[in-house]
Amino acid sequence: MAQATDEFHFSPRPNRASEINWRPWSQEAFEQARQTGRPILLSISAVWCHWCHVMDETTYSHAGVIDLINREYVPVRVDNDVRPDINQRYNMGGWPTTAFLTASGDILTGATYLPPDQMATALTQISTYYRGNQAEIASRVLEARKRAASGVARSAGELDAGLVDLILDAVKSAYDPEYGGFGNAPKFPQTDAILLLLEQFVLRSDPDLGRMAVHTLEQMTGGGTYDQVEGGFFRYSTTQDWSVPHYEKMLEDHAGLVQALALAGMADALDRTTGYLDRVLRDPKTGLYGGSQDADEHYYSMDAEERAQSTAPFVDRRIYTSWNAALAVAMSSPFMGKYPAKPGDGAGVHHLLESLFKRAYRRGEGMTHAEGVGGQLGDQVWSLWAAVRAYQHGLGEKWMQVALDLAAHLDDRYADSQLGGYFDHAGGDELGRLGERIKPIAENSVAAMALIELDILAGDPSAPYRERARKALESVAALPQSYGLMAAVFARALDRLRHAIKVSTRNPELAHAAMVAHPYAVVDPTGDERAVVCVGTICLAPVSTPTALAEAIREASRTRA
Repeated sequence: MAQATDEFHFSPRPNRASEINWRPWSQEAFEQARQTGRPILLSISAVWCHWCHVMDETTYSHAGVIDLINREYVPVRVDNDVRPDINQRYNMGGWPTTAFLTASGDILTGATYLPPDQMATALTQISTYYRGNQAEIASRVLEARKRAASGVARSAGELDAGLVDLILDAVKSAYDPEYGGFGNAPKFPQTDAILLLLEQFVLRSDPDLGRMAVHTLEQMTGGGTYDQVEGGFFRYSTTQDWSVPHYEKMLEDHAGLVQALALAGMADALDRTTGYLDRVLRDPKTGLYGGSQDADEHYYSMDAEERAQSTAPFVDRRIYTSWNAALAVAMSSPFMGKYPAKPGDGAGVHHLLESLFKRAYRRGEGMTHAEGVGGQLGDQVWSLWAAVRAYQHGLGEKWMQVALDLAAHLDDRYADSQLGGYFDHAGGDELGRLGERIKPIAENSVAAMALIELDILAGDPSAPYRERARKALESVAALPQSYGLMAAVFARALDRLRHAIKVSTRNPELAHAAMVAHPYAVVDPTGDERAVVCVGTICLAPVSTPTALAEAIREASRTRA
């Protein structure tokens, strides 16, 4: 019991979930299932998840359920944030996920939250079926594995330039003109869709796109999905008008939303949001940000005075590399005046990056995901992009060397040498369905954006990072047709492949002006006090003022078009 309590996070409220003989995801757990002939009960939870806590307090605290699980199953508990690769393969539509597996880790069936009576019935029926139908189960498993094996090839396609317009049209079609956001209920922020609108607003000089993005952010920050007392966004709204949220707050969500607020010029909301992050999630000693703050409907219904007398919801202090790196990329926006990227600024992106890479980076080995957990694709690509941005901000040549090393590690450990693109984890742990190779569209798109910028800066024909970026996008190019607005991150990457430009200058004022004038401007800090704009191998005459630079960027954009 004590071991389970120490190793796993249960609801902070009274419960008996620790009386279940939970095992971590491990070879030992799978071996026990094989030796005993029992199925595996896989519970995927999250520290911040309200219904995970409810299941701990109800279903996993029911004496009959506890007894059935301990007698008939090998129970395995996994945290979604710690092991996103496991969640990617086993999630049953939300959290908590309740998955019933064979001893080899193949899925029998599953659900999300199950109340005690339904859980007891399922536990009895599935264990009985498992013992008596091994031949039928083996046949079903074989068919499922065949389908999974062809998934990587089916995701690949050609890079049609019209895909950007297709995805942008999907975003505009889903836009809610009354309440902002996209679709009906439940309504998620869809930050990449907002960022796509803001970037295309600048590139196309289309004010309607900017209005959609700003209206969405204003509705979110002005309604119930935003904490009007302490600041910060709740995870999503259960209603179309953003009025009834799910109350957890995630660093993952805030990284994109901070960037969106900065690009939209919403200074007050940006200050309130970064104020929450710095005050609640940030460790002042390291400058790193914890992963989340728990949902607590009662606490968040209080006013400021009542909250001051109460205990705030639990904060997960674990440091997730990808989320911190994504926040560093957001802080590198030219509109983030509060977070200058200069050395010595304890609250700035420089301090964040130094602490993050000291903690998670080893040369030749890439980035770890969290303490004691090996790297995932998201950690590598977001950290690569953050290192590239650090170099652009003039933080030193070492960041270019880090970026080049991470790019090499990415290709060595994650790349598909046959079809291009990158798998979601580097291998090593092949238990259960982890042997299945998956290429996520989001991480491959982020990889492409980072590699495009690295290619422009490195200028090394022997290391064609641009071609790697193209292959990463080609490896998932069949997905946007069915993903709709969920492919917004892909559109952002594909458009950069076509329209990114280079601005060489070591003048901070001109570097800032370049990033404001063009969302895909890549700044080479090795230039002189003037600025030179280049598109491919064509470079324009040097300019010395922000106004002249903006005009040069417009001319270069017309040249590329």
